[in-house]
Amino acid sequence: MKSKGFTLIEILVTTTIMVLLAGFAIQITGQVINVWSRSSAKLATVAEARVAMDVIANDLEGIVLRNDGYEWFRAENDFLKEPANTLSTALRFFSVIKDKTIDSEGRTIPGDISAIAYNLHYVNPIDGSNQGKKSFVLYRMEVDPEKTYNLLLDPSNREFLPNKRSSIWGQGNVIKGKNGGNYLAMNIVNFEIDFHVEDDGDRTTPTLYFERSKKNPRRSVIYGGKSATIGPRAKLEHYQRAFAYADIKLTVLSDEGAEIIRNVEQRSMTSEEVIRLHGEEFIRRVHFPVKPF
Repeated sequence: MKSKGFTLIEILVTTTIMVLLAGFAIQITGQVINVWSRSSAKLATVAEARVAMDVIANDLEGIVLRNDGYEWFRAENDFLKEPANTLSTALRFFSVIKDKTIDSEGRTIPGDISAIAYNLHYVNPIDGSNQGKKSFVLYRMEVDPEKTYNLLLDPSNREFLPNKRSSIWGQGNVIKGKNGGNYLAMNIVNFEIDFHVEDDGDRTTPTLYFERSKKNPRRSVIYGGKSATIGPRAKLEHYQRAFAYADIKLTVLSDEGAEIIRNVEQRSMTSEEVIRLHGEEFIRRVHFPVKPF
């Protein structure tokens, strides 16, 4: 009895089917990996934004303002031109960091006040230097309450709060600490805040504060002191009111987008296109519960 084997045609057909099935399996696996990678990058971006948003919002909600003739708040536009033309907000203000407490006799003890500052830099996120693999890093500096009270709240230091290039608050001319200290979040490519004052009921007067110079684009929001732009000392009458709320806007790059931005010589698109394709904007509104007195 002769044993029957496979013919050459049957082997070729079987092999072809196996190759096609393997190809489909590889394609599906690749798509699953791509979706998983994008989802992971998305989650990382959201987590980075959430951390930064929570801290910024808490600081602004605890803001301390007084109508005593001195500066209490300063926000200035800042621009990072390299490697991408990005917008940032440099902040200097005072905030209640430690929540108020109740003592044994039922009396309310106010929280501790600390000086707070924010700056965005394009540096190495590990050590804060300009060497190695750089990225956009948002730094937050918090001065301890004792130093804040004894030095920074002294009237001689508050005729003008330090501007974005000042060395009074910080080390050198930056807010980032030594060896990458004061790090808050990475891949924050845009950091903006829109400030609104209380509505006076007149539809013809704006609540959104916005000032921009054609020669030197900037927006300075200053509460108190000789240069005030918001509050009782502001030059424009419709801004002579208290803060109502602020809209914090963060654009966060994915790791892929940050890598493309770094490779300036190799990328085939502009930095604006990279940010549009690989960045995600997050917005949070913060109300100012405490009114100045």
